[in-house]
Amino acid sequence: MNANAHRRPVPPTGWAAVRAAATACSAGGLRGRRLLGLVTLVGLPLVVQVVLLVFGEGRGSAFASFAQRVDNAYLRAIVPLALIFLGTAAFGDEWEGGTAHYLLGAPLPRRALVLGRFLAAVRRALLLLLPSLALLFVLCVAPHAGALAHYLPDALIVLGAMSLAVLAYTAVFLLLGLWLRRSIMSAFLYVLVFEGLIGNLPSGFSALSISFHARNLLWRGTDAEAFRPVLLQKLGLEPPGVVASLVTLLVFTGLALGAAAFVLQRKEFTGSGQQAESTPGA
Repeated sequence: MNANAHRRPVPPTGWAAVRAAATACSAGGLRGRRLLGLVTLVGLPLVVQVVLLVFGEGRGSAFASFAQRVDNAYLRAIVPLALIFLGTAAFGDEWEGGTAHYLLGAPLPRRALVLGRFLAAVRRALLLLLPSLALLFVLCVAPHAGALAHYLPDALIVLGAMSLAVLAYTAVFLLLGLWLRRSIMSAFLYVLVFEGLIGNLPSGFSALSISFHARNLLWRGTDAEAFRPVLLQKLGLEPPGVVASLVTLLVFTGLALGAAAFVLQRKEFTGSGQQAESTPGA
């Protein structure tokens, strides 16, 4: 008999390990009541726009209205709320469901597990959000002749900036789902305090807000008044440039993922949904 038949397969490493962690991720999946609730959440602005088109004779159409809905509905509420449930569930479902011992026993580096779960959650979020944003854009500008082609570059900028916001929010909420027991409540507090309060303050305070930097990228890229930082304008303060906000969102994402990998290094599963601290290990 071939001696190689008794050898265990070599565990994947590098990008192969990340892909394995992402493709095998069932935690936080889009199914059942979670899928229904999130689809309803992201679809509400579409319903409102259809009602305006049908019964309001097109009132509230054009790119300015699209920008207003992106800012007031998606960026301020829908995106963070959707990512609270998708991000925290990427690992939280494992401990709640009592399957964390399978996760921690997988022959994969903890960093690869974190990155794989992060990519899986991002993919689910983008599958929900980007089609709804694209459809909202069509509903808002299609009643105006030639508007679709004219505003298409601005629409692509909106999709890109919103994707960066999804990356940052997902990383932050994934970290909270690993770090804290009551992660959903903590994530709501994060949205209320940092995004709802600090993100609207002037100067350096707003730099702590993901939504502020996403909104700044949208304003710099599209020049739409809906995204303009009004408070900074009133105080005579200049918002950061495109590069500063872009780098900030990427740094937020990287720091949160690094912290999540560190937290997962120290976790061990004790059974029955319990989790305990341990010394860092593979």
